[in-house]
Amino acid sequence: MAKRAMTNEAKALKAQSILDKAVELFTSYDYEQIKMSDIAKEMNMSKGILFVYFKTKESLFFHLLTREYEKRLQHLMNMIIETRINNEDDFKQLVMKELIELVDHNPLYIRLESIRTSVLEKNIDAEVMLELKSGLYNKMIIMTNLLCDSGIVTEAAVMDIFQAEASIITGCKLSATLPNEVIEIIERNGMHGFKRDFKADVMDTMSYYLDGYFQGRR
Repeated sequence: MAKRAMTNEAKALKAQSILDKAVELFTSYDYEQIKMSDIAKEMNMSKGILFVYFKTKESLFFHLLTREYEKRLQHLMNMIIETRINNEDDFKQLVMKELIELVDHNPLYIRLESIRTSVLEKNIDAEVMLELKSGLYNKMIIMTNLLCDSGIVTEAAVMDIFQAEASIITGCKLSATLPNEVIEIIERNGMHGFKRDFKADVMDTMSYYLDGYFQGRR
């Protein structure tokens, strides 16, 4: 009997299960240490089948980042609906609250965002990236419109702020990530002042940025 072709729904579910397996590996290993063959092995499938779903490792992880960003946008929209934004301070508190939730509860998103421009977008197929970004952009517009309903910020301001936030996350993550041998030297010699606190750095930098941004608009 001929094997029945998979439905589009079944293919979508399989793609999601592949992404779930990549998350498991990414929890224990750095991006550079993970190979497509590792993911295929964990999924009990051939590399050839895996490449049917994701042509490259960059594409797979960019899909994963897109999935996390969609979850983030939905959560942020829920926060906006539940929040009264009457002034710039209210807007800042909303942004900072959502950011601290990301830092404290979504290390997967933080790690993916920190390699987005330097690794994923550099190597992913342009057509795939455009398709995924277009979907995100549409959701971003919905979120932006919710924020702009307050009359406190404009669409351009929201885009500026969230692009800056992404850069701040990336920069602070890179400065806080030291090679193991460097960490050992720091700890052995009691040079704890050389260690960076990612959470403190990203929150302080974002707070300063928002203060400066709004002051510059007045």
